[in-house]
Amino acid sequence: MPSEIIVRLGLPWRTSNIATLGDGSKTLFDFYTGTVVIWDGQYRTIDIAESETEPLLGLGILRGYRLQVDNVEGGIVKIEAL
Repeated sequence: MPSEIIVRLGLPWRTSNIATLGDGSKTLFDFYTGTVVIWDGQYRTIDIAESETEPLLGLGILRGYRLQVDNVEGGIVKIEAL
């Protein structure tokens, strides 16, 4: 998430750590703590990496859920608790 949004939301800094990107490269990020409401109405505390790119959602938030995706334009996405 971009630093401007982190500051605007007042998210607390948690740690700096190296993370592995999708291409396998490793980068040092500052991580902040945030809370989100996920699809089943439950609150979940998440780590938010500071990065000056478009915000991305990691797959860690899906831990404990099944994800099914019809990978075509307009395809159906199903998320179910396990």
